[in-house]
Amino acid sequence: MNILLSRILKYLNGTLFLDDAYRFCVFFILHYQDFDSYTIEDIAGELQTTPESILNFLKYLGFDNYLSFIEIYQRHKQVRFEQIQERMKNIHVSSYVERIKVSNDNEAFLKKIEEVCTKIHDSKRVILVGALYPMSIAVEFQTDMISFGKTVLQYHTYDKDMIFNENDYVIFISSSGRSLEGFMYTRTNLSLQNTTSLLVTQNPTYARKKLTTDTIQVPGRFDGINFNYQIMTIFDLIRVMYYQKYIENVPPNH
Repeated sequence: MNILLSRILKYLNGTLFLDDAYRFCVFFILHYQDFDSYTIEDIAGELQTTPESILNFLKYLGFDNYLSFIEIYQRHKQVRFEQIQERMKNIHVSSYVERIKVSNDNEAFLKKIEEVCTKIHDSKRVILVGALYPMSIAVEFQTDMISFGKTVLQYHTYDKDMIFNENDYVIFISSSGRSLEGFMYTRTNLSLQNTTSLLVTQNPTYARKKLTTDTIQVPGRFDGINFNYQIMTIFDLIRVMYYQKYIENVPPNH
């Protein structure tokens, strides 16, 4: 099912333009849990644009008016969460680790993932940084985490409004790790040092450099195909363990 959230993310993650449509999508993600409490005039005021500009984008998505957009949002939000609940039943995280070789010490690896889940929970925003294909793999993780109430955005170089802060958890995905060093050298204005951050890499050199707060080093060396399966497994583990710890047994409106 191509739910509304997936359609919004498809546009947001793929566009190259910092315009009203992009800003509307960011607003939608930031306020996903209570988006229906905003009128189109409220949103236009927040974005310093016009209701007509927002409606033009909604028509691009296939909606005739704002009310029909809200109706689909409410329906799809409920359906998506029910899908997640059904998928998460009777999942054992140990089977994920055994399926793809992501560590030489499964117990220590799962403890690291649990620590990542805690830091994500404590953050106000999760920022994903990486090349096109790893970011494509992360979309299911992004969709589920937003459904859980956690803002997750991909970093885009053209978005000058995005500045990292102490409430962010920044996740870098780089098999070689070199892109992280380049990122830190060219993006000094983003204040990465103020954030909590994670690097997922195959390169032990960058694991030892400790350029980020946390590092997950997976087996292999510049093995792109295996790395893709590894990061898919890691994202699966994070969303499953996060759900089990922070969502599954938490009373509504807690």
